[in-house]
Amino acid sequence: MWGKIMAGHFPPESLNMPIAGKTQFRSSNGKKPFSLKRVNPVGDYWLTTNSCKIETHSFHLTAKQLDHLLSEICGHDPAKVKSPIFEVLSAILWRSLARIRGESEPRVVTICRNDSGNRENELPNNNEQVISVVETDFTVAKADILELVDLFAEKMLHERCLIEELIESDKAESDFIVYGANLTFVNLEEAEIYGLELNGQKPVYANYSIAGVGDEGVVLVLPGPENGKEGSGRTVTVTLPEYKLVELKNELKTEWGIF
Repeated sequence: MWGKIMAGHFPPESLNMPIAGKTQFRSSNGKKPFSLKRVNPVGDYWLTTNSCKIETHSFHLTAKQLDHLLSEICGHDPAKVKSPIFEVLSAILWRSLARIRGESEPRVVTICRNDSGNRENELPNNNEQVISVVETDFTVAKADILELVDLFAEKMLHERCLIEELIESDKAESDFIVYGANLTFVNLEEAEIYGLELNGQKPVYANYSIAGVGDEGVVLVLPGPENGKEGSGRTVTVTLPEYKLVELKNELKTEWGIF
C-alpha cells in the first residue's frame, strides 16, 4: 500500500478492514492446536530463544525452471502438470528436509495462507490468516512428491478455531509461536511485493523474511522478479538452523538443480 501512495494512488478515505468475528471453520471439540508451541515469556522483545544458530537463505526459480520442474515431477499427465506451485515446492522442501533429518523427520507441518479474496487495501490482518496442519503416517523421506502434494489437498486440517479458543481460555497469559513450531510453509504467492514505485521505477528484486522463528524452521514462497516474456518465477526463502540449511542447499542442488 505504501508503494501505491508513493506512486500517487491514494487509498479510499475509509479502509474496509475485516470485522473480527467467529471463524467459519468447524468446532474444536476441546482439542489443542498442533500448530502452536508454548514458549518461555518473551515480554516486549517478541523474539523467542532458539537452541541453535538460525540462518536464512533464498532460492530462486524462473518461470522456465518451474515449468521444467512440474514436467519432471508430473510427467505428461495434463491434470498433474497443473498442480499448484506452492504445494509442489512445499512437498519438495518437506521431503528434502525429511531425508536430512532421518528418523526425526517431520511428520506434521503447518501451512499458512491468506483467506481474503479482497486485496483492495492489502492490509495484513490476522482475521484473514488461515493456519492449517497436515499430518502423515508414512515415511516422508521415501514418499513420491505428488503423494505429498495430494496430502495438502486432502488431509489439511484448519486450526484457526482451535487457536482462538486456546488464546481465549489462556487469557493472553502465555506466549506462543506458530512459525517454526512445526516446519511451516507460508504461501505468499499473491503478495504484491513488487508494487513499490519510486520516480517511475519498480524494484528489480524484493523479498520477505520472518524473525523469531522456532527451531523447526519456516519456508516462504513468494513471487519472483518479472523476467520479460517468461513472466515471474518464485523466490523460496528458508529460515532454518544453520547446519540444516547447509545440508538442504546440497540436497536441493543435487536432486533438483535448485540453488
